[in-house]
Amino acid sequence: MAKSSSRQQWKNGLLAVFLILALIGLVSGHSESSVENQRPDIIMIDLPAVPGGEQMPAVQFLHDRHTEVLKGQKDCTACHLQKDKQLVFKFKRLENSGTKEEMEIYHANCIACHTETATAGKPAGPVTGDCRSCHKATASKVSSRQPLNFDKSLHYRHAAAQAIKPTQAPYDVNCSACHHKFDKTTQKIVYIQNKEESCRYCHKPEKTDDTRSLKAASHDACVNCHLQMKNNNVKAGPFECQDCHEASRQQTIERVQDVPRMKRNQPDATLLASWATTAELADTTSIPHMNPVAFNHLGHEASVASCKACHHASLEKCSECHTATGSEKGNFITIEQAMHNRGSNKSCVGCHAETQSSPNCAGCHTLIGKRPLPESTCNTCHAVDRAGLKPSQLNQEAMRTMAQSVVDARQAPFAMVPTDQIPENVTIKAMVDEFEAATLPHRKIVNTLADQMKDNRMASLFHGEGTTLCMGCHHNTPATTQPPRCAACHGEAYRTKANDGRPGLLGAYHGQCIACHQAMQIDKPAATDCTACHKKRTS
Repeated sequence: MAKSSSRQQWKNGLLAVFLILALIGLVSGHSESSVENQRPDIIMIDLPAVPGGEQMPAVQFLHDRHTEVLKGQKDCTACHLQKDKQLVFKFKRLENSGTKEEMEIYHANCIACHTETATAGKPAGPVTGDCRSCHKATASKVSSRQPLNFDKSLHYRHAAAQAIKPTQAPYDVNCSACHHKFDKTTQKIVYIQNKEESCRYCHKPEKTDDTRSLKAASHDACVNCHLQMKNNNVKAGPFECQDCHEASRQQTIERVQDVPRMKRNQPDATLLASWATTAELADTTSIPHMNPVAFNHLGHEASVASCKACHHASLEKCSECHTATGSEKGNFITIEQAMHNRGSNKSCVGCHAETQSSPNCAGCHTLIGKRPLPESTCNTCHAVDRAGLKPSQLNQEAMRTMAQSVVDARQAPFAMVPTDQIPENVTIKAMVDEFEAATLPHRKIVNTLADQMKDNRMASLFHGEGTTLCMGCHHNTPATTQPPRCAACHGEAYRTKANDGRPGLLGAYHGQCIACHQAMQIDKPAATDCTACHKKRTS
């Protein structure tokens, strides 16, 4: 019995080793193949089903692989027809037709090309009878396609390009080469200067009844333009899938560091007061509105990648869609909700909250959490006294002038607390029964935080009082240079929680310090290096 049991254990052990090795092989093999099988050039050929017919799986077409094989022999016209001297990015047709007709086009032309290539003794794709070589139930490749961010840098390079010429007179700028609007009266696209907008405002992710998808519109315009320049021996942008949509290649795109300001007749500053009308100002019985906001448009332009960071549906004023009570045009999102929704990075408050996640800010703001905004925060933005607003000041130029004066007045740098009011060191003795007292370099920490925000205009505005900075750690006390000890709120029985959920003193110290070091990505001392702060008692 003993030998039999021993033999069985040996077999089980051997089987376990075999399974582990096999699993390691499968995992490593899968990992390698998954990387190799990722491609940015996958196009799915998936025709609508024929009524009553068998539906074959979609075909996974690798675009760049085919252009690579044809390079030096054939150009894009091998697969794409031309109309008005431009390629039409459909396969061997100018317009879509029925499924049967398109299926015959694919089968006849693809198989013919594969057969011709194979006859020439070169590697080729499937031929007649190899249906399942193309129509596979399980896709063999995984798309790694990344959207191309046409940011301010790329936009400027196109706007400043001498090779791009205006397409509509009498304009002498090349904006008309890309930007257009559809004129319903003439049923034509036209260019209107100072009305340029993002392509995505009209061209949505999917085709609508009368407008091409963003993908179709951008490929028709961009790829055709690049190809035409290439054919004229002019330096141009890419036209292969991987050059725009492969993540690693996107990192190699030339970038303009100091992008000149985009010109679209936009204001440097403007007054946000959608309620301000002559009738409202004249009606002394009406309920008072919030004070207007002096919005620094120029400053915000410099801090975002493109206009659509804020203007997400059009370049109209926010109040055109988001009214005081909500409208269908703005999906019934009121102007108050549009400006103050913390959950949306399109709103003022939401975007500011997202900025607070940067390492320089996160040390304080991660711990402060999403508490209700104090009244003083509202007054920071709503700083224009509505009582002084006159009907004569409601014209655009006057409102811009008023806003600019307020913006200029708030450019004062961050007001730091005098150095002699900041303790140089703070000694923490909460754990002296086990460790030596911990010495916190208090003044150094405060000065470091202040240095990181002094050149940040938004931080300077919202931390106008030096004591505001103190509240990052002294988070539930008034803004003062004499905050109470941590133990005033976190019990001296430091290893236990209070009944209302507040951590004990030990948890408060460690939660505050460790979380701050992690959020601000501080390496020394590391958040987990206990001995850097706590020296073990020797007596």
